Amino acid sequence: MIRFTPMRDLMVCLLLRLALTVALTSLLSTSIAGAQYCTPDQCDECNLWNACLNCCHELPELWVINTRCVSRCRNLDAGFEKIRYKRYDASCGRFITESRESFLAAEASMPTLFYSHGNTLKHKGAMKSFWQVYHRMRCCPGPKRLVCWSWPAQRVIKGWRIRKMMMDNLHLKHTYAEYQGYYMAKLIQQMSLSQRVMLSGHSYGAISAATAAHWLGGGRLRGITLAGGEAVEWSNFRLGLISGAFDNDALYPGCRYGQAFVAAEKIFLTRNTRDSTLRIWPKISYRGRRAVGVTGLNANRLGQYRDKLCQVTLTADVRKSHYLGPHLKSTRFVAMLCCLAFPECQENLPLADEAVHTPIEVISETLPKFTVHSIHLTSLLEVDSVFLKK
Repeated sequence: MIRFTPMRDLMVCLLLRLALTVALTSLLSTSIAGAQYCTPDQCDECNLWNACLNCCHELPELWVINTRCVSRCRNLDAGFEKIRYKRYDASCGRFITESRESFLAAEASMPTLFYSHGNTLKHKGAMKSFWQVYHRMRCCPGPKRLVCWSWPAQRVIKGWRIRKMMMDNLHLKHTYAEYQGYYMAKLIQQMSLSQRVMLSGHSYGAISAATAAHWLGGGRLRGITLAGGEAVEWSNFRLGLISGAFDNDALYPGCRYGQAFVAAEKIFLTRNTRDSTLRIWPKISYRGRRAVGVTGLNANRLGQYRDKLCQVTLTADVRKSHYLGPHLKSTRFVAMLCCLAFPECQENLPLADEAVHTPIEVISETLPKFTVHSIHLTSLLEVDSVFLKK
């Protein structure tokens, strides 16, 4: 028979109270998280909960579009003519310079996925994140083209007042990212769109993708309209907004990027109410709004465009992370992106119990050696959040 002393009774009581407190806290957090979403996840095209990826598919054609040395806020039409294009040549293991005409000529043969990186990255960092995307997107069935959009995201404002410097950088890069959308829209406008084209962006890169669609849809932003932009749906044109770092009401009709839903035939959007980086967005937003990458969109406010939204909650997949790496480790996320970007994927992607797995780390021998490393990248938003939370 076990005898309990007063001290032991006290310890048992404290442990039980602690366990109960933890359980209640967890339950309350889950309830609050669920209550923050106005509408449930939806996607009428790709329901791939049980899908898995096999890396034994065609290697994608790789391109890099570099806008780091062109105009950032002014003379955008002149700056567009100076954008640099490069294509990866597997035979010599390096990127070679190409023209805009050759980039456009290759468009008709396969679907294209653009990837715009997040904040703070110099070109080298942008390329590393691009290789991360490549390692997963190469597992998508069918021919495909991946395009890295390398924009001037590196830190440009310096000073001794750390908090002010970081906030100034965040606001300045937000401006740069919006103007990048004009360059994207102007390029998409010159494409035939005979094959599917998806503009995707992570964090601040999602701003560029959203503004590009807004301009294509005839929208006006920062006093600028795109010649030829019109309020019609552009066939085969789609958006992928991953952990979007912009106000959560910007995409609604009549709002800042409101014409995006007019132009795009489908918009893929991820959200995570536990994103530890985007949770500080109200401090960065000029209007004190929460980030779209946290709350997602209320589909009821989209009206006739509601069915164009493909929205998924990734809290269970990435937990509190805002990083690109954890998103790419989520088979569910990658499968949905493959399905929405590449039409052949929806027909040929196997289910989990049918597929034969090939390790995701297997990489083509023709790629540069540095691409095999597992890389965790941050945006300025992530670096600065440590200071801005204080």
